[in-house]
Amino acid sequence: MEIHQLIYFVAVAETGSFSRAAERCNVAQPSLSQQIQKLEQELGEPLFDRLTRRVVLTDAGRNLLPRATTILAELQDIKHSMKQETDASNGTLNVGFIPTIAPFVLPQVIRHFSQDFPKARLSVHEDLTDALVRDLIDGKLDVGITSTPIHNRLIRTQELLSEPLLVASSKANDIITRANIHVKELDEFPFIALSEVHCLGEQVQSFCYQQNLEMKIVCHTAQLSTVQNCVAMGLGVSLVPKALAVSDQSKQVIYRELSGAAPQRKIAAATHIERTQSFLAKKFIEIVRAEYPA
Repeated sequence: MEIHQLIYFVAVAETGSFSRAAERCNVAQPSLSQQIQKLEQELGEPLFDRLTRRVVLTDAGRNLLPRATTILAELQDIKHSMKQETDASNGTLNVGFIPTIAPFVLPQVIRHFSQDFPKARLSVHEDLTDALVRDLIDGKLDVGITSTPIHNRLIRTQELLSEPLLVASSKANDIITRANIHVKELDEFPFIALSEVHCLGEQVQSFCYQQNLEMKIVCHTAQLSTVQNCVAMGLGVSLVPKALAVSDQSKQVIYRELSGAAPQRKIAAATHIERTQSFLAKKFIEIVRAEYPA
């Protein structure tokens, strides 16, 4: 039994005519008649009495009609429900941010996204890069906002922007008197380091290694806010993302560019390489790029 056979059957029953049913279904009448005959053969019962001027339902046809109508209505409901569920404005989006990015952009992104897609359901998770990668692979996240590189063949990265790293020093106890500082001079100052569990901490450490710097690390911390507070107290200097400088309202820290080398991190949107990127995911990535303060 085929769905189109039930559609033809209901059309004939409701119009009382094979020709009018064929017009309604936009199909040739011989083809419609043939499908009705196949349905009757499969059921082993005639469904219509073919009279001279019209056709009428047999007992078997009258028994089939409410069932066929219910089946077709349920199919239509499934189509409608699927369309609603896949509608861009009604979809669900699961996203992740690393902790050294989230504070600078997440509130603005949520506000912007909610304004543009008020019916969408947005779920946000903040975690380290390795955890976000696992969740992307497991299908728990649709998009991860992180920094590159990510060394996993299942993860696709789309670079959004490059963010410079600046030298942060205390305004009250400023140990740097120049507008900018040469990279080699970082050796001269005590350094506040972000833990390598963060990709930013790893990137700073890698940059210092490449520049042959022997940092005088006086504090290792797992939080970028602690780095900022330690710098503000005059305990040392640090390399921090420009977004921190842009968002800093305390006026306790001075941010300077490095000369001789320009350390930076690349902000990227990470997705599973085998998954289709939804309309909402694409729009979310565009919003992150537009709202990022750097």
